[in-house]
Amino acid sequence: MMIARNMLATRLIAFIVALLLPLAAWAEAYRVGVNDVLNLRVAVWDELNAVVSDMPGVSGDYPVGADGTLLVPLAGTIEAAGRTPSEIAQALDAAMLGYVGIGQSAKAAVSVGTYAPIYLAGQVKTPGEHPFAPGLTVQIALALAGGAGALDPAEGQERNFLSARGTITVLQRELMFLTAKRERLMVEMAGADAAPDLSDIDPEAWAIEEAILRTRRARHDHEIDALARARVSLAQATAVLESKLDTNRTQLEAGQEQLLREEDLVDRGLAASARVFERASYVNELESRLLDIERSILLAQQQMQELDRSEGVLLAARDEENATTLQQVEASIADVDARLAAQYALLSAAAGQQAGLLPPVDFATAQMRYTITRSRGGHETLVADKATLLRPGDVVDVAVAQPTAITPSN
Repeated sequence: MMIARNMLATRLIAFIVALLLPLAAWAEAYRVGVNDVLNLRVAVWDELNAVVSDMPGVSGDYPVGADGTLLVPLAGTIEAAGRTPSEIAQALDAAMLGYVGIGQSAKAAVSVGTYAPIYLAGQVKTPGEHPFAPGLTVQIALALAGGAGALDPAEGQERNFLSARGTITVLQRELMFLTAKRERLMVEMAGADAAPDLSDIDPEAWAIEEAILRTRRARHDHEIDALARARVSLAQATAVLESKLDTNRTQLEAGQEQLLREEDLVDRGLAASARVFERASYVNELESRLLDIERSILLAQQQMQELDRSEGVLLAARDEENATTLQQVEASIADVDARLAAQYALLSAAAGQQAGLLPPVDFATAQMRYTITRSRGGHETLVADKATLLRPGDVVDVAVAQPTAITPSN
């Protein structure tokens, strides 16, 4: 009995492995494309301390923009489209070399977090965008869309047209505000005297970003002014201390000379030793006071250096924040551009379909025609069947090839 169970478990494991191996091989050979979202994990190995640490500012999810690139903090622009995840990881490793210390090495791991969606159009119950997964076929995609639509072709294409047009309106508005935000960031990074280029900026969107720009500039100016006032106060305090230092040095030199004369008089028996003791105590007090003033001046100089460093850190932090935000906005703009392109393709397909007046279709027996429009690696149109494997970004048009009319019952 135990042997039989072991054999059954072995066969079950072998069956599962046989199912997973093709998908694993597919993922390894997969060439990344526009609208894919990649999961990046960058770890730093510290050989001296034998510690592995994550780089949270770099690790994360990144969409592949319409230009086929990733915008990654520190690493900058990474070419992604047409590469495998392993090739992208190697490019990241090379880009991160300058951001690790001595005895440290950075290693990136890249995987596809979310594949670019597919789009179904035509005679389906739920046209539009649908998620992609490895192994997706036309038949499975059709099931995701609720099956072949019961609407007549004219109504189905009209619904596709209205859906795509509504999505385009939303995306265009999103792009409008993203473009205004990008311009605001570029103006802020260019400096106080920079003027915005409003030739392609919507006034409504710019009014919001301009208010943000004024607020951020006012806050920045207030912080710089506060540092400047503190610097002036320290400079004045240092000047007072240096004046005291000069006065005390003069008094100390005079006191030391007088002490020498009085010690000489005591040695010759012309003065009492108590007088020398008083003079020596006075000189010691002056020396102690001089040391206190010098320490105060040194402390003020250190505080002045700290103010200079704080101003540098403030400027660097603002520039880094703006640069990182600008990269994120550029990535979002590229993503919206890619989604707009897909919706325009759906809109064009829906507008170009000329549907005649057909009798009601029996979708259970009708022969369906599946056409795939594929834009990755060049534009091509394929005639498919239910078993055809889809790729991310495919647009699948479903139509009745030879409709079977429903015969009315008497």
